[in-house]
Amino acid sequence: MNSIKNIYCPVCGYDLGFPPWEGDFPSDEICPCCAIQYGYDDMAGGDINKRNMIYNERRNLWIKEGMLWKSIGTKQPDNWDPAKQIKNLKKNFH
Repeated sequence: MNSIKNIYCPVCGYDLGFPPWEGDFPSDEICPCCAIQYGYDDMAGGDINKRNMIYNERRNLWIKEGMLWKSIGTKQPDNWDPAKQIKNLKKNFH
């Protein structure tokens, strides 16, 4: 998964408007959709494969829980469709 220029959450596919990671540097931001904090919840000792496993585990849990909007401080976008959003992962991550 190459997230250098990617602005989508690697867990839920939400368009963040910023890259969650730039090289080895996390944004330290929290995805308002699935609530992962880049650089905290996905620190894997620099191991990208381990980080991808974390993303897969969190994605599966988010889907199992009903793909709910997690942020209480950021309003859920109008016409938000998590099923469409998650398709961003297939388009933008290898």
